[in-house]
Amino acid sequence: MAPHSAHYGELMALLAALIFSWTSVFFTIAGHRLGVTTVNLLRLPSGALCLALSHLVVYGSFWPAGLAWQDMLWLGLSGIVGLGVGDSALFKSFTLIGPRRGMTVMALAPVFTTIVAWSALGEHLGPWSLAGMAVVIGGVVIASLGRDGGDGRFARLPGRVLRLGLLLALVGSLGQGLGSVFAKLGLTGATSDGGGATPLGGTLVRIVFAAAAYWAVVLPQQDLRALKHKLRDGRGVAALAAGIVMGPFISVWISLIAIDRAPTGIAQTLLGTVPVFVVIPAWIVYRDRPSLPSILGILTAVAGGALLFLR
Repeated sequence: MAPHSAHYGELMALLAALIFSWTSVFFTIAGHRLGVTTVNLLRLPSGALCLALSHLVVYGSFWPAGLAWQDMLWLGLSGIVGLGVGDSALFKSFTLIGPRRGMTVMALAPVFTTIVAWSALGEHLGPWSLAGMAVVIGGVVIASLGRDGGDGRFARLPGRVLRLGLLLALVGSLGQGLGSVFAKLGLTGATSDGGGATPLGGTLVRIVFAAAAYWAVVLPQQDLRALKHKLRDGRGVAALAAGIVMGPFISVWISLIAIDRAPTGIAQTLLGTVPVFVVIPAWIVYRDRPSLPSILGILTAVAGGALLFLR
């Protein structure tokens, strides 16, 4: 599909959500086997390397040239908040309450995004868009909060574990919402002549800043021998590799295209449909069989997505 086709940004957001639904399961597996800290230490620099090589192939350089320092600052802040703090908290919630429940709270990301975007970006959404956002969020919540119909790992959780997992997912939701707005500022360009980064270059800047910040804070506290020992787990490393390629590399790049091509609130709402898509991989991997409310939530979210296309 041509980049200037109608609703290109919205379709890219849905594709990113589909990819990230499987990414969440791979990172959950890797987090259980390797530890969440190990996953976070490796996923960001590995994703940065993939993106830098892609940028070299596409643009002839490892780093976006001519990027204004203001744009780099917004993109870097977006990476630290969204990919560093937000995703780290989210992945930890996956290991505690599972990807289905963890992604439920991510439905709040469009709310945070829209509130900030209205003031920072001047984006005023029409009645159909607002209605679509409300319906999508409602459908995602219904789909994700349905009782576990299976007997899998996350079927019966202690209250303390559930509360901590939901709180961490809330941090992830806030980080993603704020990160989307900061990324939009970097992509749009702060200089008078436009400027801004390309989606690929912007994604690279975001993940490099996130990796640098995470390593600076976390690595000095780690036992490197213990980390090396964990990497002997072949299944854990394979799951981590799949998650890195699909998550920090492909889905983050596509999501930034969506944010660049569509209004931030709408893009973030569609990116928030991951809980709808994650039902299938969660069912396959963790026997988290979808209940009737989950199915109704999927239909509701699809209807809300249709409303977003009426803007």
